Amino acid sequence: MVKIGMPSSRHSNSFSTVLKTIMVVSGPTLVLLSLYVLLGELDFSYFIYGYVAVMVTSAIFVIPFLSNISALTEYVNDLAQDKRVSAPDLSFLSNVGQLSGALGRLQSSWEDKRHEMETVITEREILVDTLPDILIMTNDDKDIVRTNRAARNIFGQNLAHRPLRDIIPNDKLLNSITTVVEDLHGQEIEFHLPEPLPRDFQAIIERFPIPSEGGITIIITMTDITQQKRVQRMRADFVANASHEIRTPLASIIGFIETLRGPAKDDAKARDEFLRVMGDQAERMSKLVNDLLSLSKIEMNAHSTPISRVDFLKIVRTEKQHFEWACKQKNITLKVKVNDNLPATKGDDDELAQVVRNLLGNAIKYSNPDTEIVVTVKLTSNMPDDPNFRNLKRAICFSVQDHGEGIAKEHIPRLTERFYRVDTARTRTVGGTGLGLAIVKHVLNRHHGALVIESNIGEGSTFSVYLPVYEDITQIQFEKKE
Repeated sequence: MVKIGMPSSRHSNSFSTVLKTIMVVSGPTLVLLSLYVLLGELDFSYFIYGYVAVMVTSAIFVIPFLSNISALTEYVNDLAQDKRVSAPDLSFLSNVGQLSGALGRLQSSWEDKRHEMETVITEREILVDTLPDILIMTNDDKDIVRTNRAARNIFGQNLAHRPLRDIIPNDKLLNSITTVVEDLHGQEIEFHLPEPLPRDFQAIIERFPIPSEGGITIIITMTDITQQKRVQRMRADFVANASHEIRTPLASIIGFIETLRGPAKDDAKARDEFLRVMGDQAERMSKLVNDLLSLSKIEMNAHSTPISRVDFLKIVRTEKQHFEWACKQKNITLKVKVNDNLPATKGDDDELAQVVRNLLGNAIKYSNPDTEIVVTVKLTSNMPDDPNFRNLKRAICFSVQDHGEGIAKEHIPRLTERFYRVDTARTRTVGGTGLGLAIVKHVLNRHHGALVIESNIGEGSTFSVYLPVYEDITQIQFEKKE
């Protein structure tokens, strides 16, 4: 149905436009009627009636036409402003109505394309945010344009529009960005940030190929290589320490051999002494090699949890017998306090025997003569502060308490590091390799156990091993499957 009326009030000149259009449309009729009046063919009153009729007839057709045009103009303006509106009813004139239909179809196409674009943008936003690596985009002034979730988790949530220097104050990174802006070539660097936590990063800096409205865009992709660097340093330290530990007794043996071949060739007393020392050094190397092999074997199986039932109390009693002679040599009393009917644990007999052997051996080596070592094996509900025991209510606790010189608090966290020694000279004197506690730590990690060290200077030390109960582990695993 055609709507007859004035064009929209939004247009201030709509009335004058309608009036002008009616005057133009009725103009030829007015000229013709005026000619008839001048020729005396038409009375003036009929001229007035005729002209009014022409004006009304023109208005009947002009006003709906202009109304359609006005609605169409308003519709096009709305589309230009990206407003989502429906196409107006322009059925008064077929050609205009067809144009309206075409514009409606164009709008529908625009809506589909916009939806597709919004979907693509959303998917890319999600993809960028889920990247494990840090992504930072900056302009050529080194101001942050956008970041992903990994960057915000490390450097804070409010990063946009902030200078990169305020977030990552590293000259190597900032200078590399300048180089990329000027030379157009990507850069790959490594740098260290001391704060808020010491971290090492590998960064790839690239210039975005498409210029943005704000100018050049730089994309920085950063990978946290802190753990990798730590492992590399540990590996280098391990190789250096192992080489040194083997080289020292080997050099001593070679030196004594050369002496026996030369100046002490005919000196029986010197020969006996040198052979004794050479035997000690060879034994030291043998222990070191055996410990290295044991540590390597344990590490190879680190992700394979033992499944056998183990009578830990039996292991303790067996290993105690092996140290009775060493205790007599230093007049040390070895007391063992155990709970009978101790439940089994899950583990590897040989590896758990190594744990007991290393802890007992260390206690004897570093205890003063004429003292007492107390070994306790019990079932306890006092769980250590360790993730492996959060779901457990009880554990087997094996503790070795000595009355030696004790260990300073600052050394305790590092005791399980390879080749770490509180007193290097004393460790070598008593025959230690510096790997015993490292082996204990790795064995317990494989067995989901824990090691707790307590010590006071002048009072001695207590090393406590916690192992899960076999039945409890089985029950938890069963509940998880259920």
